[in-house]
Amino acid sequence: MIALSLRESGVRVVFTDRVDVVSEAVALIGGGGSPAQLNQVHSAKVVMIDESLSEAEPIEADGIYIPAGHRGLASIRTADCLPLVVANRNGDAVVLHVGWRGLTAGIVEAGLAHLGGDGLVAVIGPHIRSCCYEFLGPERYVVAQRFGQASFVGDNLSLELALSGLLLRQRVQGVVSVDQCTFCNDVYHSYRRDGTPERQMTLVGAGRP
Repeated sequence: MIALSLRESGVRVVFTDRVDVVSEAVALIGGGGSPAQLNQVHSAKVVMIDESLSEAEPIEADGIYIPAGHRGLASIRTADCLPLVVANRNGDAVVLHVGWRGLTAGIVEAGLAHLGGDGLVAVIGPHIRSCCYEFLGPERYVVAQRFGQASFVGDNLSLELALSGLLLRQRVQGVVSVDQCTFCNDVYHSYRRDGTPERQMTLVGAGRP
């Protein structure tokens, strides 16, 4: 379990692994009740935290916006895709499920559209990294057209490299990466490695007021 607190905003982030108990992660982050969850579909749709909680079943989306001062927790599930949290100085945050489909569809831009103010900071969680992410076929052309050949290391895709230029253009001033590969490190669930339906979670609690 990796826990972070973004000092200026007060936004709290926890990344779980395959052995962590979700209730313990919730207690660590200091939230109340069950985390808001989504039916993730590799889209560019981002919802408010209360929208995701208002449905009997999780709604189809790949990001949750949580405004400053909100007492609930937002969450996404990943097993090789990149979990991204972006916060502003005011304490607002978005948590995004970023695979190559969502990245090219515009999930990051959709998430950042919810964050006003300045001082944007991003946190990148555990995901399949360029050491293990062979990426060939027509999908490679789609990513290269959007994010350039610099997103690749030989035959392999780096989601983090593809994301870095986009975050820079969107005025994100700081990026923190936990530098963990889900494929290399068997403490994490990896769909590519094991074909598992299991996922780790990223939990986010809003900052001030």
